[in-house]
Amino acid sequence: MRYPLAGRETLQMITGGGGVLAGAAGLAAYWSRRAFLPLAVPLAVGGGLMWLGRNMGDAFVDVGDTKVRVKLGVLFDETIDLTDIARVKTAGWNILGGLGVRTNFKDMVAVVTRTGQVADIRFWRPLRLPVIPKVLHVDAQRLLVSPDHLDSFLTDLRGRLSA
Repeated sequence: MRYPLAGRETLQMITGGGGVLAGAAGLAAYWSRRAFLPLAVPLAVGGGLMWLGRNMGDAFVDVGDTKVRVKLGVLFDETIDLTDIARVKTAGWNILGGLGVRTNFKDMVAVVTRTGQVADIRFWRPLRLPVIPKVLHVDAQRLLVSPDHLDSFLTDLRGRLSA
């Protein structure tokens, strides 16, 4: 069953809005110094953030018969065998941890699009999960996700794990 990630639209607005702010900062720096470099960097960053905000794409957790797929647009798309999952429980996530794909660089990757209660999926053994695709990976013992209808998701995944 597919569970959309809660708060996806908010993450899109934050990313797109950050792009607009970065572009505005670049224009302000350009006008104050009349230099090209202070304009180019924020406009490039701003353009990239605006592109990410518009092209976030699908954001969901899909629980299948043998696998779980977690997708956050172009940022994260991984499929995990149910046999690799030891257990799932709830955990808290606050805004200080950020939104999007996050890590503690030790043993945890979070794909979160909202704050509050999220699902904490624990693995039998560390799995190599991307934080920045093709650039940075973490051997994760835990994966945190923020699906809509958290209780239904937990019940569904626990049922598949015990079957």
